[in-house]
Amino acid sequence: MRLLRNLTTALTFTAIVSLALLSSGCEYIRKVLAKDKVNQGAILYNQGRTKQAQVFFREATETDPNNSIAWLYYGATLVKDYKEQSGDKQKELANNALEVYQKALSLAGTCATKDNAISYIATIYSDLNNTDEWRTWMLKRTDDSCATKEIKATTYYTIAVKYWNCSYDQTTRYQDKTAKDPFHYRNMDYPAALPDKQKAEECTTKGLDYIEKALQVDPEYVEAMFYKGLLYRERQKLTKEEAKRKEFDQMALKISTEATALQKRKQAEAQQKQASPQG
Repeated sequence: MRLLRNLTTALTFTAIVSLALLSSGCEYIRKVLAKDKVNQGAILYNQGRTKQAQVFFREATETDPNNSIAWLYYGATLVKDYKEQSGDKQKELANNALEVYQKALSLAGTCATKDNAISYIATIYSDLNNTDEWRTWMLKRTDDSCATKEIKATTYYTIAVKYWNCSYDQTTRYQDKTAKDPFHYRNMDYPAALPDKQKAEECTTKGLDYIEKALQVDPEYVEAMFYKGLLYRERQKLTKEEAKRKEFDQMALKISTEATALQKRKQAEAQQKQASPQG
């Protein structure tokens, strides 16, 4: 009886091990098949055959639902889809793409995958004209543990540029086209224009805040320096007092001069490096 009992236990144990090996083998096969589908999809995608690539990427997510790269690439094809649409259909496809990128983000195992997913989510919200959500997701890039110095600086810069656009759009509407000075005072002090002036002032202030963040991360960020000058130009347009206007004018000129000098120095260094034997 004891021998039989031991034999039964041994057979049961062997069966369990066999099932486990079989199960892990199936899992391995699914991962291999999914990876192959991703590779085939990538080839088609790079050839511009997006619709065909989308099929492979979708099948890869179905074969291995934990493949974050498959979800990421599948999302890229959905982005192309909604950009070709308009109205409700565009919103529907864009929301589908958001769900796919959220899935990719939840599965992301590398910093590159995580940053790509977050960046695409921000881009989709921008395309949907949801500036608040766009900004929220852009800032998630800077708060993430994967955020590099470059990611932080470029993200702050991009947000600042969006704020500059916000102010510029308002001040351009009130431009006197006969004025010789492109930075002349915009008369926005009457009741109907006051909300626009307030919006422009808020955008300029926030834009300067974020451009300073970018320059704190990278003090030699040339593009950020130029936009800092442009944001002071916006303040110049919104200011009526002549003394203050001159102050903003001098600040903008000083920043532009420094940015130009830095840009020339960087270009010279790059040319020298390229011309050197070791370059």
